[in-house]
Amino acid sequence: MAASERSPDDAFQDVLLALFQLHGRVLEAADVMSGGFGLTGARWQVMKVAARQALTVSQIARRLGLKRQSVQRTVDQLAGQGLVELAPNADHQRASLVGLSAEGKRILTALESRQQAWLVRCLRGLDRGELESLAGSLGGLSERVEKATSRERRAAESNPDSRRPSAGGRRRLVAA
Repeated sequence: MAASERSPDDAFQDVLLALFQLHGRVLEAADVMSGGFGLTGARWQVMKVAARQALTVSQIARRLGLKRQSVQRTVDQLAGQGLVELAPNADHQRASLVGLSAEGKRILTALESRQQAWLVRCLRGLDRGELESLAGSLGGLSERVEKATSRERRAAESNPDSRRPSAGGRRRLVAA
């Protein structure tokens, strides 16, 4: 099929596929970089959020767009490794605040150094303008998807016969 025969739908599917591939490769890189410290990319991600400010598990989950239960398991694993500490929360007795331990801070600093070297390799040959343009395009596309999805949600909610399946864990789209 010639490029002129391809529809915007086809091009959008190409964008989605490229984003899925990029996402998978970034997750793999995070696992590779953090593996030497006995971590996974998911644990590293939670550590990065907890390093900025002590938050509850629910707050961390919202920041990462994940389910609270999966973040709770990750926090429990990090606590077992001595990388996070749970502190009392004056605002909510049952929801402790998650912060990094001294060892967690040390490991996070080493991981960030490793990540910086990886970023230099990834970005070599790209200029800032290209990346800013890409970020702007993806941000605009994200807004369009959000608006279209909100419209679909309202339509589904107004239809008493429609059922919305529950999504367990992270929501994943599968390319056909």
